[in-house]
Amino acid sequence: MVSNAFPFDRKSSVPSVPSVAKTVAKKLVAIGGGGGVSPLLLGARPYFTTLTAVIAVTDSGRSTGTARALADIPAPGDLRNALATLAAAPDSLWPRLLQHRFHSAAVPTLDGMAFGNLLLAALAELTGDFGGAVETVAGLTEPLAHVLPISTVNARLCAELEDGTTRMDELAVRGLNKPPIRRLTLDPPDAPAHPPVLQAIAEADLVALGPGSFYTSLLASLLFAGVVESLRETRARVVFICNSTTQPGQTDGMTALNHVQRLVELLGPGVLDVVLINRTPDLDEALLADYAAEGLHMLRPDDAEIEAIAALGVTPEVRDFGPQLGQRRAQWNKQDTIRFDAARLGAALAELAAQPT
Repeated sequence: MVSNAFPFDRKSSVPSVPSVAKTVAKKLVAIGGGGGVSPLLLGARPYFTTLTAVIAVTDSGRSTGTARALADIPAPGDLRNALATLAAAPDSLWPRLLQHRFHSAAVPTLDGMAFGNLLLAALAELTGDFGGAVETVAGLTEPLAHVLPISTVNARLCAELEDGTTRMDELAVRGLNKPPIRRLTLDPPDAPAHPPVLQAIAEADLVALGPGSFYTSLLASLLFAGVVESLRETRARVVFICNSTTQPGQTDGMTALNHVQRLVELLGPGVLDVVLINRTPDLDEALLADYAAEGLHMLRPDDAEIEAIAALGVTPEVRDFGPQLGQRRAQWNKQDTIRFDAARLGAALAELAAQPT
């Protein structure tokens, strides 16, 4: 069964948060990884007439990495997950089939392979059109949002670390026990964004960045040529959804302020309008200690840090987004984070979209 990363009732149109007016004829674009963007859009669905998921394509891990090498394509895994999670009927055959993984000790290369990754690879190889392959699979799952790859170029994510060394491919970039990441690059460095993505950003009323892996999903997506320029030119309000915790191998030791600073450095001044920051009272300290033992430290900015964020020209919206402590997804080679309630995030985005720009 395909499950949502956040607890959210698809049949309910009213989240358990203060009521917000229904937004009419508003377009929301969400940029990041499939595990963060998809549930966010499900939570925002009651309020927006058009939803677009712009999905990262630089993952080089296990099943996705094999499919990339097989067909010389961008990473299909997050796209596959988004197409299945956002499906109109997520428990029907095609979404379940996309998420099905082979288990075979006799064929190690395919052990753990998601069928949807192979399907996207086969379609791209057959037609020579990765973007078209995603559209074809979307026709099978009928997702509740437009699902677009950030790029159709098979680009590698690279990182320069604080000690001057470099890491090639996302699996190494997010590897544990290494110096902090100084900057990210792509190979090729001029890899273009998928044109429909730039059009969606230009036509949006609100663009949400995140939640998700800060470096390997969000910042990696913004590196494709044309994305930053489009964010600078769009009339949409640009909103960053700050993660609940640090992420081992990526944001160790970083504060919420550090996240916003890195994003402002990349986008330039005056581009990022709002940052959504969680502040939940009375968290279970024992559970937080368990997460901290795994390298996941809760981001808990105080008033001074919030003021420093505002001094960057970014409006901090501090709310209780109902982080789901104790609920962990199975991850491969990385720790899961503490995830926000999607309905609360969706309602917050609706309120921002309803405000005059």
